[in-house]
Amino acid sequence: MRSGCGVVTLDRVSTAEAYVTALDRSLVGPRRVRQGLVQEARDHLDDASAALSDAGYDRAEAERIAVADFGELDQIVPAFQTTLAVAASRRTAWMLLAVLSIQPFLWDGPLGPDNGPPPDGIVFSVLDHVVEYAGGAMILVALALLVASGLGNRWFTAGRGTARLTAITTLGSAASINLIGLAMVVLSSGTEPTPWLMFLVFIIVPFGVTGTQARRTLALC
Repeated sequence: MRSGCGVVTLDRVSTAEAYVTALDRSLVGPRRVRQGLVQEARDHLDDASAALSDAGYDRAEAERIAVADFGELDQIVPAFQTTLAVAASRRTAWMLLAVLSIQPFLWDGPLGPDNGPPPDGIVFSVLDHVVEYAGGAMILVALALLVASGLGNRWFTAGRGTARLTAITTLGSAASINLIGLAMVVLSSGTEPTPWLMFLVFIIVPFGVTGTQARRTLALC
């Protein structure tokens, strides 16, 4: 069997437990959400099988009918996988928003020109304006993606397109902030160790972790 964003081909199963086991093995994504989906399927099949047994069917036949009514795995798995992709994108958007939210304080403090005399030259001036305005725009975009993958589901169904957009936007934001930050630290600090340590702790590490989460999200799409 194979799962993910491609075509899923799964053997048919007739018992509820075999169905749930196959479903669990076929899904990839955030553990808590995956377990919730599998438990939801198990509860539905148990309730349906019990109702059919009460109606006079033997247990095996009741489970076969319940499984058939629930849907073939090659139909259910892609739908559940989409749910997992959106859940992963929501986590990615939260992480992006969190790491972007500290940037204004960072660039107004230990890594910004206010920490000392600003370097001469148009390059640093341009980068300083870019990190201010583009950073603000990125925060708004991250907030919009978070809404789209969460509360937005009340008005429209977020799918793999939303998850893919979130992952790509996060990777682009991480790369941009890292490059801009590196250039500004080089121009303003030279070999001074403190700004480089701040750059490592507050930019390289958090954006690296967020980028890893974004790549995992993209893999589900």
